[in-house]
Amino acid sequence: MLVNYFDVVDCKIKNRTMKQFSLTVLTFFYVACLSAQVQAVSLKCEYLTNPEGVDMQDPRFFWKLDSEEEGQCQTYYQVLVATSKANLDNNIGDAFDSKKVKSAKSTQIVYKGKMLEAASQYYWKVRVWDKNKTASPWSEIATFSTGLFADVDWKGAQWIAWRDQDEWATEWWRKKAIEEQCTEFHLPSYFGARMNMWERYHFHNEKPYDASPLLRKGFDVEKKVISAKAFISGLGYYELFINGERIGTSVLDPGWTDYRKTILYATHDITENIKDGENVAGVMLGRGFYGMMAYDHWGFYKKNGFTGQPKLKCRIHIKYNDGTSKDIISDLSWKITGGPIVYDGPHMGEIYDATKEIKGWSEIGLDDSAWETVKPAPDPEGKMFSQLCQPIRVTKTFHPVATANKGNYGQWFDVGTNMSGWVRVRIKNAEPGQRVTIYYGEHIDPTSSGQPGRLQQMAYRCKGGAEEFAECHFSYKGFRYVQIKGLKKNALSLDDVEVMYVHSDVPRVGYFESSDKTVNAVHDICRKSLIFNLHSIPTDCPNREKNGWLGDAVTGMEFGMANYDLAALMTKFTRDIFDTQNEQGALGSIAPGNYYGLGGSTLWSSAGVHIPWYMYNYYGDTRLFELYWDKMMLWVDFSWEHNNIAEKDGMFTERFNDWVTPYDKTYKGGGKPGGNEVIASMNFYLVLKRLEKMAGIIGKSEDQKRLKKQVERIYAGIQKWAFDEEKIEYVGLKPFDEFLPVVNILALNYGIVPEKYRAQLEMKVVDNIAISKDFHLWGGVFTVHSAYEYLPNHGYADLMHKVVVNEDWPSFGWLIKEGATTLPEGYEFESSDIHHFMGAVDNFFYRHMAGINSDSNAPGFQNIVFKPNFIKTMDFAKASYNSIYGEVKAQWTKLENDNYEYKVVVPANCEAQVVLPGKTEKVKAGTHTFVINSLL
Repeated sequence: MLVNYFDVVDCKIKNRTMKQFSLTVLTFFYVACLSAQVQAVSLKCEYLTNPEGVDMQDPRFFWKLDSEEEGQCQTYYQVLVATSKANLDNNIGDAFDSKKVKSAKSTQIVYKGKMLEAASQYYWKVRVWDKNKTASPWSEIATFSTGLFADVDWKGAQWIAWRDQDEWATEWWRKKAIEEQCTEFHLPSYFGARMNMWERYHFHNEKPYDASPLLRKGFDVEKKVISAKAFISGLGYYELFINGERIGTSVLDPGWTDYRKTILYATHDITENIKDGENVAGVMLGRGFYGMMAYDHWGFYKKNGFTGQPKLKCRIHIKYNDGTSKDIISDLSWKITGGPIVYDGPHMGEIYDATKEIKGWSEIGLDDSAWETVKPAPDPEGKMFSQLCQPIRVTKTFHPVATANKGNYGQWFDVGTNMSGWVRVRIKNAEPGQRVTIYYGEHIDPTSSGQPGRLQQMAYRCKGGAEEFAECHFSYKGFRYVQIKGLKKNALSLDDVEVMYVHSDVPRVGYFESSDKTVNAVHDICRKSLIFNLHSIPTDCPNREKNGWLGDAVTGMEFGMANYDLAALMTKFTRDIFDTQNEQGALGSIAPGNYYGLGGSTLWSSAGVHIPWYMYNYYGDTRLFELYWDKMMLWVDFSWEHNNIAEKDGMFTERFNDWVTPYDKTYKGGGKPGGNEVIASMNFYLVLKRLEKMAGIIGKSEDQKRLKKQVERIYAGIQKWAFDEEKIEYVGLKPFDEFLPVVNILALNYGIVPEKYRAQLEMKVVDNIAISKDFHLWGGVFTVHSAYEYLPNHGYADLMHKVVVNEDWPSFGWLIKEGATTLPEGYEFESSDIHHFMGAVDNFFYRHMAGINSDSNAPGFQNIVFKPNFIKTMDFAKASYNSIYGEVKAQWTKLENDNYEYKVVVPANCEAQVVLPGKTEKVKAGTHTFVINSLL
C-alpha cells in the first residue's frame, strides 16, 4: 500500500514540476487579403435554425464567423429583418435594421425592431466587419415565423374532446375506485405490477376505457395558397395529418409540462400539404402524462390538474396570394371517434388494435356520418407557449444484433445496447385478431419480475394479411432486450425488427477520444446515458420513473452541455422547474411535479439556480437570470425560513443526500453516513455565491448586498457546526467514524475551506482515495461532480485517471469490465441501468484531459481557456466542442522522452489562453501548436 501512496505523491510532484518544462510555440499564420476574410454562418434564432412559432417580441439572434485567416474577428455587425424575402433581397429591413453596431458579439443579439405580428413569416440576414474593418458579404437568408402571442391570436379555437366532461369524469373515477380495490392496479406499474397489457385492458371488459380518439375536419381552399401553418396542441400527445399525410417528424409531442401552468403547442408549415378545393385535417390523440392510467408514487394520477381526457386545441392559418386569409379552428364542428390505440400510458405501454383501423380516416372522401361530434373540454388552465426546443424524434434506426427462440415464451432479441425508444416489428401472414405482446427490459429476460420499469410493453392485435407493422405511438421504453410473444408460427428474422432510438433531437456538439480504451468507454456510456434521458425534460431513467429529478439535473446537465446543444431544451426545462414553485417559494424535487417533495430538498431544487448558471457559462445567457430572478430569491427566502436549522444556524435540513454512494452497499448503520445536512448547506453556499454573481451581472445591487451577507452567514455556520479543527476535516452532524469524502471534496471545490487548511485537507482527500480506499472515490453523484473537477484542476489528474480506470468495484472501470453500455444508478446493476447523474466524470475528460474550458470571467466560449493535463500512462487525448461561437479543438500527443505536442484550434472571433507548464500563452483565432520539452 505504501507504493500506492508514493504513486499518488509522484502524480502531484509530476504535475508541479512540469512547470519547469521549456516551451516551444509553433503558430500557423495566414496572409490577409484585402477583402474581408470573414463570413457570418450558422444563423440561429432563439438557439434554433429557422424556428417556427417564435412567441416573444424580443427574440435573440446568433451567428458564427467562418474564416481561415489567423486572428480574424468581428468589429461591427448589421442585422436586417424583413417581412418578405423580396425586401431582404433588396437590403430593406422593414421590420428591423440594427444599423452598423460596434461589437464583437455574435450571440444573444436581441431583436429591437417593430412589434412582431402573430402567425407571420420573417426573413433575416447579417453582415459583419472584420478586424481590418472591411465589410463581409451578407450572410445567407435565415427565417423565423411567429407563433401566437395572446389568446385572441387563437381566433376562437377551443379545447375539444370526445366525451361530455361530467360524464367522462364520472366514469373515469368510477373505474379508479374499482382499481383501488385491486393490488395489481394500486401498485405502480413500474415497481410492482405483474399484469400484462391485455389483462389491464380487459379488466373493465364490459365497459373498457375509451380508445385514443381520432378527430377530423374538412375544409375548402378557394384560392391560391402562399402559406399555411398549423398551430396545435394535443394533450397528452397528438399526431397531425393533412389529407392522409402525417405532418412533421416529431413524436411524443408536445413536451411534458405542468399542464396547470404551461401547455406547449407546435407550429407546423403545411403549405405543401394543402390542396386546391377539398382538404381534411386529422388528429390522433394519446394520453401521455395527461390522464395516466397507472397509479404512481408521485401523485400524477390525483384529481388536481394532471388528469383529463385527451383533448385538442388548434388553429390552421391559410394565407392566399390576394392578401386574404382563412382560419380553421378547433370548434364543435369537428367529428370524432375511437381509434386503433385502445389503451395507452407512458409507463406500462399501449395496445394497438389493427382490426379497428379506419382506412382513410384523415383523407378526403371518407363517410364520417357515423362519427360523433366533439364536445367542449375544460381549459387545462396552463398558459400556452410555443415549443421552442428540439422535439422528440426517432434519431436512428438499426436491427438487433442477436435473436433466439424461446418456445412458448416467444422470440428474444438483443439490440446491443441499453437505449430509449422502441422497436418496429414487421409481421407477415398473421391471422386476423392474432395477439402479439412485445416486452422490453434491461435484463436479459425482459419478462422477469425484477425489471426496472417492470413489464414495459406494447401489445398489438393483427389485422391479418401479407405484411403489417407494430410500432409505438404514445409511449417509449428504456431497454436493451426485447421479447415478442404471440408469433410462434410467424418466426421473425433480425431484419423484421427495426430498433429506433427515440429522444429529444438535440444536436451533438462534443467529441472526445483518447489512447485509453477504458476512458473512451466511460465517456461513451456517459454520453449515451445523457441522450437516452432527454425526452422534452432530462429524466432520471427512461424505463422506470421517467421523472425530471432535479438532483440528477444538477450533476448531469453540465457535462450534457459539453456533448449536446442543450440551450433551447434547458430554457424550456427551467420554466418547468419554476412551475413547481408555490406561492411561499418552495420548489419541488421533480419537474414537472405534482407538489411532490415540495420544499423538502434545497439540494435537489437548487437546479433552479445551477441550470441557469450552466446556461450562462456555456452560452453567455443572462435572460434566465432576468426572467426568474424574483422566483429564485423567493426560493432562497423560503429555504432560509423552512430549511435552516434555527439552533444550528447555517445547517439545512435535507431529504436527499449524495445519491448512490458505495456506502449504500457497505454501510450497515442505516441512513446516510453523517446525515444529509452538511452537504445541503455546502450546496446552498454555492447557490448563494452564484446568485451573488448573477445579481451583479443583471444589476440587482441591493439583492447582491443581501446575498453577500447570506454567504457570510452560511459560511460561518458551516465552519462552526461542520468543521473539526482538530482533525482538519469537515464532518456530518451525525457521528460517523470514517472520513467523509463528499463533504470535504465539496468544501474544497466550492471554496469553503479556509486557505490555511486547504493544502492539508486536500492531502487528506487524496490519502482517503489512494490509501484508505485503494484508489477508489467513495462517494455518489455529488462527490463525482466535484472530485473530477477539483482534483484534476489542482495537480491530481493522474490520480483521478487511475481512479477512473480501476477495474475493482466500485469504479467506472469496473462498470466497463462488467459490460455496461450505459451508466447504471450507482456502482451496481441492481436498479435502473440508464442513469446519467454520475456522468459528471465526463467533465474531467473534456476540461482537464483535453483542456477545453470557458473563461469564468467571460463565459460563452468567446474567450477560451486551454488547460490540459498530460496523463503519463496515456499517449494522446483529443476533444472538440462546437461552441456557440464556433468549433473549439484541442489535442495532446506524447512524443519521445516524455515530451508533448499540444495543438489547439480557436474559432474566428475568439481568443484563448493556453495554460501549459511554466507558461501561459494568449492566442487569437487560428491553429496553434505547442511543443513542451521536459527537463526531467
